[in-house]
Amino acid sequence: MGQTKLDDYLRVIELCRDVETSSANPFDVDIRAKILLLKQRLPELKLLDELLVDSEAMLELAQIVKLQDQWLKQRASALYIDPLLIQLKLKLLPKELLSDAFVKSWHPIAQIDQLSAKGLEKAFVYWRELVPLSERYKDQFTNYGIRPGVVDYTDLVSLGVFTKEEFEIGLTRLYDELAQKSNGEWFDYRQFIGNESYESKVRRAYLLAFLLSEGRALLKTEPLTGKIWTMAVAEKVKGIPKSVAISITEES
Repeated sequence: MGQTKLDDYLRVIELCRDVETSSANPFDVDIRAKILLLKQRLPELKLLDELLVDSEAMLELAQIVKLQDQWLKQRASALYIDPLLIQLKLKLLPKELLSDAFVKSWHPIAQIDQLSAKGLEKAFVYWRELVPLSERYKDQFTNYGIRPGVVDYTDLVSLGVFTKEEFEIGLTRLYDELAQKSNGEWFDYRQFIGNESYESKVRRAYLLAFLLSEGRALLKTEPLTGKIWTMAVAEKVKGIPKSVAISITEES
């Protein structure tokens, strides 16, 4: 018995059995194409064993047809709709019908019957008389004709917070203090800026920010614990500085 004549039959049998023993879609098997293939090979079969293989292939195809029938009945009983079919119908649906279907199926938490006419009027008046965001805090931030922003070293000197000499002296003293306390090791940031007055902590944090920007000090954070560490370095660190926002409050 020539093995080449039966290769197509064996492949059909193997394919059908794989589908039967798995959760694959039985419609993945093209029944019509397989039957036409077997029909073309049938005249080549002469021996009884070969004809039995043909019968077995036809039996397996019949089992696939049975699975297809069960597949359709199961989805019909469960009101199953193919997602691709839904997508196609939505694309072909006019905008008017699509919006109408949306309104009919929409069930918002707050329905119109839960609102009173008086409540709607009150809400309308509130939103109508609400001051725009650009105007709400205008009186609080226009004393100097400018909006909130970044205050740099030049601005602080011009405002008389400290002179240039005081700034340089304070920066040097803070660096020496950090170098002594850290001594080449990481030192707690909040402990370093101190627990004195709020103004003192802000001043020390501001000066320390300059040391960090100049590369004369380093900073690292631990996101999981919220800890912040700093240390002084003997030689300036080169590279692009990374911006880190740290809140300073009266409590911490």
